[in-house]
Amino acid sequence: MSIAIQEVTRTFRYNGITLPDVPGLDPRDVRDLYSAQYPELISAGIEAGEVRDGTQEFVFRKAVGTKGAALEGLRIAAVRRRAAIEAQGLGGTEATLCRSLQNHRANACARALSEFVQHNLHAQRQEHAEDRVRLPSSLLAPLP
Repeated sequence: MSIAIQEVTRTFRYNGITLPDVPGLDPRDVRDLYSAQYPELISAGIEAGEVRDGTQEFVFRKAVGTKGAALEGLRIAAVRRRAAIEAQGLGGTEATLCRSLQNHRANACARALSEFVQHNLHAQRQEHAEDRVRLPSSLLAPLP
């Protein structure tokens, strides 16, 4: 029994068009080469078919997806919430600040910052020559 060597020819198909093979390039490189003529091939997938009668067919498929579709429902819900807030007159930064200050930790941090500023303003009036700001340990906010 002897082994017969048969050369495999490649064909490339895209959107019903047969594209000629470029010898010496792998299928990705062929796709990249033809993407200059067909820009949608840049993100196309490559499907390799079986070898039949000495020919292997590669099919370029457009990468069609639902980019952002999963987030679309979340975006619509966020817009609806925002519209409801605006309709109640609670929009803008004042409402956001009010909601933030209702949070216990945010309120504690805001109070500590306010005390820090007041302390340094008072200390600055007393010591005009000193440029450094001092923070007493009693005004440090606890770490989260």
